[in-house]
Amino acid sequence: MPIRSVDSIPANPLADPVAAASANQELGKEDFLKLLVTQMEYQDPLNPTDSTEFTAQLAQFSSLEQLFQMNSNLGGLVDSQVPSGMASVAGFLDREILAKGDSVRLTADGATPVQFSLDGHAEVVNAVIRDQNDLTVRTISLGALDAGAQQGVWDGLDNTGQSLPDGNYRFSILAQDANGNTVGTRTEVRGRVTGAVYEDGEALLSVGSRRVPLTDLIAVKSGPAA
Repeated sequence: MPIRSVDSIPANPLADPVAAASANQELGKEDFLKLLVTQMEYQDPLNPTDSTEFTAQLAQFSSLEQLFQMNSNLGGLVDSQVPSGMASVAGFLDREILAKGDSVRLTADGATPVQFSLDGHAEVVNAVIRDQNDLTVRTISLGALDAGAQQGVWDGLDNTGQSLPDGNYRFSILAQDANGNTVGTRTEVRGRVTGAVYEDGEALLSVGSRRVPLTDLIAVKSGPAA
């Protein structure tokens, strides 16, 4: 192995690979390999790198390569799930569904129905509308209702009779029987699936202006909507 003179060794032999790594703000596998090769090239011939230390550095490089490969494989796996996920929701198109939900959408055309189910007959049923800050803006008296699927209508006004801005709202149902006991309720979304989207790794069904996650589905009719 030829021995270079001291004058021929650059003041900072690692400048180029380190600068490249710094420019990228992260140490990639190519940068790591350059550092390793540069270290071997400029090691002190009278005090070479310890074989144990060198083996450890090679092991680190091998681990780094495996991590890059694993990350690439995972990325490909996620990408492959998108078309399969969309294929899984295609069968819901034009079907009537029932799902968990407590959203109300207010537009110039009016508000979406307040849909819910009662576990038993209720003498007093109130729908409470809340805005995006979770503040109650309207309480609607729905009167006495029987057990089962029910719905109410919100006119888009607040408790003072003022029109509220278009947007997304939420609702809850308070129900009591003739003795003042609480009747169980479930807020729901019911309607026909008109489309589907894939957002943030999740397939969502479009029901009117609502987006319904598959995990919120309760029931699906066996055939297309009439």
